[in-house]
Amino acid sequence: MKTNTSPLKNSPLINKLLKLALLILPISFSPHTFALNSDNEFETRAEDDEGFYYEDAFSDDEYTDTRPFFSIEALLGGETLEYVEFENGETDSIRAGSGVYIALGIAHLMFEKKMDVGIKAGYLFDLITAKNNAGEESVLSFTRKPIDIFSHYWVNRHSWGGGLTVHLDPIFTSRETSHNARYHDAYGAYAEYLFHFTGTGSTLGVKYLRINYRNKDNNDISDGSAWGITFNQLF
Repeated sequence: MKTNTSPLKNSPLINKLLKLALLILPISFSPHTFALNSDNEFETRAEDDEGFYYEDAFSDDEYTDTRPFFSIEALLGGETLEYVEFENGETDSIRAGSGVYIALGIAHLMFEKKMDVGIKAGYLFDLITAKNNAGEESVLSFTRKPIDIFSHYWVNRHSWGGGLTVHLDPIFTSRETSHNARYHDAYGAYAEYLFHFTGTGSTLGVKYLRINYRNKDNNDISDGSAWGITFNQLF
């Protein structure tokens, strides 16, 4: 696809979410290194042999057995579904793996809080909007509704794991060319690493997703695999 536009309003959501993640990191990190003793005096809390404040991070107050959480991810990758070319020669595109994923979920800790299992569901979308000098807009979007089942193994502040995912009702839309495409529900898997911040109930990590989308009209398959960053907040 080629449109006669200028990049006056080219604002991909992925770049914004990457900047948001950089802001989340310093805000989320608030280690509690002091504790109030029985005489109401502050004393420095000693670290354990592994350099980790076990009491802070895994106290019953912060990590109870079952907790709801909020998740936001920024993903980038996959095949290009369609692109926009601007007057200055620059291009932007919608890719099958890119998007912003907002979800709610619930996780259950077990085996003395060494492992979790859970489920989350939400909305994954990517959107590109460009406007030319005449005020005409070009909009590309790709939306889907993921449901994830996951598990992680915890080692102190770190957890490794992943899960299975199904993306319901994937839809690609282009207002410029009236090119709309619907895809079959897609099944995939992902792996991720998470770092848990002490005393906050927050995690920040990296993720790799492997999934393909099959077009309902012509059965063409688009690779939606992607890398991403993920932030989770316990309620």
